[in-house]
Amino acid sequence: MRSRSDLDRSPGAGRRRRLCAAAVSAGMAAGALVSLPVGDASAAAGIQQRVAVPAYFNPGDGNLWAQLSSSAPGAGLAVANPQTGPGDSKDTGYANAIKAAHNAGTKVVGYVDSGYLGTKGWTAPDGGTSIDDWVDGAERNIDKWYSYYGGSGLDGIFFDDGLTACGTPSDANAYVDAYKRLRSYVKGKDAGAEVVANPGASPEECYTQAADTLVTFEGTYDDYVNHYGDDRESWEATADPSKIWHLIHTTGSQARMQNAIALSKQRNAGYVYATDDDNSHAPGQEWGNPWDTLPSYWSAEVNTVG
Repeated sequence: MRSRSDLDRSPGAGRRRRLCAAAVSAGMAAGALVSLPVGDASAAAGIQQRVAVPAYFNPGDGNLWAQLSSSAPGAGLAVANPQTGPGDSKDTGYANAIKAAHNAGTKVVGYVDSGYLGTKGWTAPDGGTSIDDWVDGAERNIDKWYSYYGGSGLDGIFFDDGLTACGTPSDANAYVDAYKRLRSYVKGKDAGAEVVANPGASPEECYTQAADTLVTFEGTYDDYVNHYGDDRESWEATADPSKIWHLIHTTGSQARMQNAIALSKQRNAGYVYATDDDNSHAPGQEWGNPWDTLPSYWSAEVNTVG
């Protein structure tokens, strides 16, 4: 399973690091937010939040899937990711985990890599590096997800490795139109499906029409506290909170988690996840995986959010 490093992840990107962020209003500057107590921040925001987990761990590894989908309370959303996507065959363990989570009220979306639509030169699943090659490859993986797990209650699709810019100088909407095509393809499978796109940073407003939810921050706790205001797109301040998901790793204590949740409410995120897992990785590997377990303070987190 691919997981994110803290490297820049898309062209369009002066805005970056799965953080970024522009002061959404003069009263919401990052420094001012950091100083707010947890209770005050939550009350000031007054938004409903759910925990949303990139569940990049196998259902056979302990009882992590059972924990995240507990109804007392559990996650509102979880990303299933067997093999950096659906793999080439149905996995009974995942089928059972998805069904149990769905029945407990946790929406489960399936991981699909969109490969920055070829802008980094990556090869699409079926070959080629063009936008159309990546869209075609993503559609084939969507087909697999619904073939293998549609009957288990799959609730939608999560597109990783997204972009922040709408398009290119020669085609202003080249990128966002591709994600709109993918969104329509998913909705063709299930009109009520949840479509999530992960640029990892604040995308241009055009993307609000390309996905139901956007991961507009993915990074460390320190970045979230100290650098969130860098190049944040202004649309986030007044968006429906369900449009926005913040992912915060290397959050090393329960107190830090509580502060991160408080800040996320001030920052209008309807979905949030903080973890004390970090992004360390073995020598020679490009990525670590800060999403391969649940945090040590899991119960406290779901109660803080819920």
